[in-house]
Amino acid sequence: MYHISVLTGRQDEDDFGERLRDIARVTYCALSDEDNMADALEDAEVIICKNERLQKSLLQRLTDLKLIVILSTRSDSVDIQAAHELGITVLNNQSYCVTDIADHTCAMMLALIRQLPEYQSDIRKHSRWQFGSVTWPLHRVGDTLIGLVGYGHVGRAVAKRMQVFGCSIQAYDPFVDEQIMQKDNVRPLDFDKLLKTSDMISLHLPLDETTQYIFQDEQFEQMKEGAMFVNCCRGGLADEAALYHAVDDGHIRSAALDVLSMENPSPMLLKMIARPEFLLTPNVGYHSVEADEQVRCEAEQYIRDFLVGRRDRLPIVTP
Repeated sequence: MYHISVLTGRQDEDDFGERLRDIARVTYCALSDEDNMADALEDAEVIICKNERLQKSLLQRLTDLKLIVILSTRSDSVDIQAAHELGITVLNNQSYCVTDIADHTCAMMLALIRQLPEYQSDIRKHSRWQFGSVTWPLHRVGDTLIGLVGYGHVGRAVAKRMQVFGCSIQAYDPFVDEQIMQKDNVRPLDFDKLLKTSDMISLHLPLDETTQYIFQDEQFEQMKEGAMFVNCCRGGLADEAALYHAVDDGHIRSAALDVLSMENPSPMLLKMIARPEFLLTPNVGYHSVEADEQVRCEAEQYIRDFLVGRRDRLPIVTP
């Protein structure tokens, strides 16, 4: 029997023990200091994790480890280079929650375009049932020019959905061939021109040293007056203080955020909560019952395929 360890502090939310009991002894390892985790994972051949950090110093101590399965599209919690050097295969799930994040992003886009947060706030605060009681004019959804910064799986799903409403889509992504965008009826643009021409900008980027705070004062100042801003991707891509000031100054019309740089109570978060121009949700974009079931089913199949040597279609993460 193989030893598979699931990194979690909440075993009751997980069914890998039942799913894999015919081929493995499944244990659950709560996060702790490195020595305790090294002891708990000592003879594990497979680790299942989500966003728990697996550093080189720990991986070097796990001499039986062959496979790490990440229950996420992300892989930045694992030292991929170290795993590669140690002969450990790392898998993630590129299809996990793409539908959910795209749906959530589009819902927030539609809410901003139709000024739902502002009108809801006006009704609640002023008991007023009146069109035109908010600052900006109301436009048709289909007349909105949407700019996507990043055109990966989620960006493409967002484009497809918003095109159904009649929106024109343009995108910036230096790692995607322009012909792919053009085939999807999406206009490829450079970053600066995208900022200056889009009615709404939505982020769909990984977070790394090259993209951290890619949106600061300068970028918000370059955006069209009255433009809208959406980030359902990663906290840390945008400087929320700069965004708040751009909204407060009246340059940016409104913003929708599902992720923040610091997702806990803070003075900046409290300031945004108090303003109807900000639509905020607590990092729920990737959640759904269906997504959780899908990622577990696919992780189970990845593990079974890996252990019997069927590795040609596995989503292997490379350095």
